[in-house]
Amino acid sequence: MYNRTIHIDGKTINSLTRYLNININLFYLIFGNIGNLLKICFFLQKPLRSLPCTIYILFATISDFVTLNNLPVLQLLIHLYPNYHWIKVTVDWSNYENDSKLIFYTVSTYDIFMCKMRSYLHMLSTDLSSQMLVFASINRFFFSYYRNKRQKNRYRFSIIFYHFPHVHKLCFISSILCALISIHHILNFTILSASEGCIPRNKVLWVVWISVIHCFLLPLFMIIFGILTLNNLRHSSIFCICFKRYKEHAKKDRFTQMCSHCIRCRNSVQQKIDKQLTSMIISEIIVNVFTLLPYGTYTLYHFLYEIQVGKSKNHSYKTEWISFFIRMSMYFEASCGFYIYLITLTTLRKRFCKIFTKKLTLILTYFCYK
Repeated sequence: MYNRTIHIDGKTINSLTRYLNININLFYLIFGNIGNLLKICFFLQKPLRSLPCTIYILFATISDFVTLNNLPVLQLLIHLYPNYHWIKVTVDWSNYENDSKLIFYTVSTYDIFMCKMRSYLHMLSTDLSSQMLVFASINRFFFSYYRNKRQKNRYRFSIIFYHFPHVHKLCFISSILCALISIHHILNFTILSASEGCIPRNKVLWVVWISVIHCFLLPLFMIIFGILTLNNLRHSSIFCICFKRYKEHAKKDRFTQMCSHCIRCRNSVQQKIDKQLTSMIISEIIVNVFTLLPYGTYTLYHFLYEIQVGKSKNHSYKTEWISFFIRMSMYFEASCGFYIYLITLTTLRKRFCKIFTKKLTLILTYFCYK
């Protein structure tokens, strides 16, 4: 037996990385934008648009739309036209590709302005999308809690996340506050040299914001309210409710009446839609957590490694591939969220197919008889 070792030179690695960057970013832009547009049109239909949780989903979808059409477009142009003087926006960790082409490039005011705006829009849209998902998980928690307890009197705090008029105000106020808080990214990001690209001046502040706030605290709130929602749903099953009613009402005829009432409520259309929305938010939380936690962990690791070892351009291919796939996974939830809904949710999938077929038939009929 002979041990065969495969040697791959740096030129092959660069061409393979360029090929993957072009195809993955194209996939995110095409399928992500189509999915987000379909999701907006779908959730604006009746009866979904009358649900408070839909407002959170629409705000998060608009944020995902901004995220996808910002840095992925720039990365696609960089790898499609590598000879042009593109200045990279580094919102993860230092970029080591094509530094030599920008050594003698003079940075203009326009380049600095685009650097600040691209980094600001990216951080704002990603933070706002995660924040809306946290609000949606809180909304689902209160929905499952009141459904389990069968209470008509609701706490004043829950009205903010649960009642339709207050949800609009909460989304607009939180968006304005998030936009104001994110202004520090405009002040922090700049271009010190064209070869380094658009990087944060204060890396400590940026790493704390990414790894602690964006990639740890927000997913932690999602996990907490997601677990509480699942716990409420487990206790609010049909048999559990009927058994509680049976203990309260010892008479057999009353128990039979309660059972039939519970079955009618469970089989109602609104009840099914609320249940499917809860499943949708839970699946969204799982995908979000599995994409944010590796990104924040690797960002913190890379920052600490850079402090300990120093800034070096000699990185192993294994390290570069790990960082590449972690960077690419950052846009997975923003582009594939709608397709996750269609795969995991039977009721919403049937409703989407029905609405899509109806709209497509009307459009074809209009153009055929025009």
